[in-house]
Amino acid sequence: MAQKNGDYFRTARFGGFHKGDVMQYIEALELRLQEQRQLQCARETLLRAARREQLRWMDAARTERRRSAAANRVQQELAAFQRQLAAAQDMLAEIERENSFLRSKIRALEEGPNKVEPASVPLEQLTWKLFLEDLEDGEDIVVSFQ
Repeated sequence: MAQKNGDYFRTARFGGFHKGDVMQYIEALELRLQEQRQLQCARETLLRAARREQLRWMDAARTERRRSAAANRVQQELAAFQRQLAAAQDMLAEIERENSFLRSKIRALEEGPNKVEPASVPLEQLTWKLFLEDLEDGEDIVVSFQ
């Protein structure tokens, strides 16, 4: 196909164009169209693959986000459990101290009934406290010192 100054077809003697040039031009257009179709199919295939990969990536990101949220919830639950455990351990220590105190009281009582145990609150404070409580009740108490 000869192109000269933008002409694609040679002119024929009796008007029109040379048939061979026209056919060659049409065949060249068909080849170019076929190449473009193949290129478009290849690009569509690449686009589909890219979309599949993007969907896989988005799914992985969603999964990772769910895992992260679940890990955060587990971490918060663990922290709450550790606080409860610490409170329970404090309570256990208090109970064990009280238990030890009561066991020592029982041992003291079992050792001898004649043994007088020292008061845990001084007698003066206990009496004064009772005196004040009786005053609050509104009873008049007569105290005599001899």
